[in-house]
Amino acid sequence: MVSAIRGLITTATLIGAGALIGLFWEEWQVVRLAEPAAAGPAPSASSLQSEAPESPSPQLNVANRIKVEVLNGVGEAGLARRFADQLRERGFDVVATDNADHFEHQVTHVLDRSGRLGAAWEVANGVHSDSVVVVLDPDLFLDATVVVGHDWQEVLRRN
Repeated sequence: MVSAIRGLITTATLIGAGALIGLFWEEWQVVRLAEPAAAGPAPSASSLQSEAPESPSPQLNVANRIKVEVLNGVGEAGLARRFADQLRERGFDVVATDNADHFEHQVTHVLDRSGRLGAAWEVANGVHSDSVVVVLDPDLFLDATVVVGHDWQEVLRRN
C-alpha cells in the first residue's frame, strides 16, 4: 500500500514538473526582444542600419533572399500591399499579403519565424520598425512576418 502511494506521488510530481517545463517552454518561444533603444542593450533597427545593406547585393540570389509575409493589422484597404511593395523595392522576397487575425494591432511588429534573427532585424530595418518578436513557426517556410499596426502612417513617414 505504501509503495502504491509513493508511486502515485512520484507520478503526480513528474506530471507537475512536466507541465511547468511545458509552460516555460511556451513562454520562451514568444520572447520580446526589442524594447525602445533607451530602455536597454537590445539593438534597435536604426542601430543595425549600418550592418544591413540598403539595397540587395548583386550576388544575392533568389534562394538566399529573406522570405516575408505582410499582414494588415489595421483594416485599411491595400495597406499590406503598400508595405509589401516597399519591402520588394528593398530586395525582400514578399511571398504573401493578407489580413491579420484582428485589426487592433497598435504597433507594427516584425515576427521572427525561422530563428534567423538577423533576417528579422533586416526586415525591421526595411520597414523602420523597432519591434521584433520571436514567434517561431517553421511550417510557414518564412523568415519573417510583418504585422502592420495603427502606427503605420508614422512608420511610412520614416521611409
